[in-house]
Amino acid sequence: MKKIFLTLIIIISDIILAQIPIQEFNFNGTLHNTKNTISFTGAENYVPDRMGNEKSAQRLTNKALEAVIDNLPQKYASRTITIWVKMNDISTPNYIWGYGSAYNAQYFGLLQQGTTTSNSDLSLAGWGSSNDLIVNVPLIKNIWYQYSITFDGTISKIYRNGELLKYIKGMSRDTKGTIFRLGEINTTIGVNADIDDLKIYNVALSDKEIYDLYESSKQPATTLASNTKEIVVNKENEKIHSDLATPIIKPTVLSSKKIEIFSQGQKILSNNVQDINLNQLPEGTYLLKVSNLPSKKVTSK
Repeated sequence: MKKIFLTLIIIISDIILAQIPIQEFNFNGTLHNTKNTISFTGAENYVPDRMGNEKSAQRLTNKALEAVIDNLPQKYASRTITIWVKMNDISTPNYIWGYGSAYNAQYFGLLQQGTTTSNSDLSLAGWGSSNDLIVNVPLIKNIWYQYSITFDGTISKIYRNGELLKYIKGMSRDTKGTIFRLGEINTTIGVNADIDDLKIYNVALSDKEIYDLYESSKQPATTLASNTKEIVVNKENEKIHSDLATPIIKPTVLSSKKIEIFSQGQKILSNNVQDINLNQLPEGTYLLKVSNLPSKKVTSK
């Protein structure tokens, strides 16, 4: 009985420990990992993170950071990699991260393709088109997104903001390499983005664990004025659904009103006198702030 109990304790302990990242970089004033054992090399450029904390994220503008990480998952080993990214330019590709060799199935990297529309291809690259997992997603620059990738030895998955976007079973993975790069694919640099909170696991986190990780690390909702309304954009009929008295309102702005739309506490659209173009917004939940514009006064002496 004691042996059985001890075995159960060991199994439970292993499960708990498995959820701890093997590498974590929070970029809070340093390029070192949280254990202070490994550091990225490259020019530092600290900027505020998604919470507004100064010098708590890295800005990569056509430059890359590299780190030698000996315990990166290799070949077909299970793994999870999560990172927060804010694209400062979406017209050209953003090579988010990658490691491995430039040979068939030996690479493992994430990139967001450039776009001139509101959508872009997000790619888990395995070097060779037959080894890539690609999904088309809405994309807005200057918005923080959490990207998560998992691989359990058989199934590859892509998540964004805790939501599973796409998965594929049986895709070959033969990852080989210990140089982890931010802002470049293999040795090709291409990025204009802020990055933060990189975590690497040697297990494939579950859908719930990915969602919980996002929920626990996302930016808290900003408290706006009392006349702020929560809205959900429905792209099919392009109307705004509100939880206030009027269930559906047209996205029309009167000349005496100022309308601002927020996502994750950040203003993404503002319009004083013209209609707001909802085609610019992907589906999601937003905050709508309606304010009276200052009245014009004529004074005389």
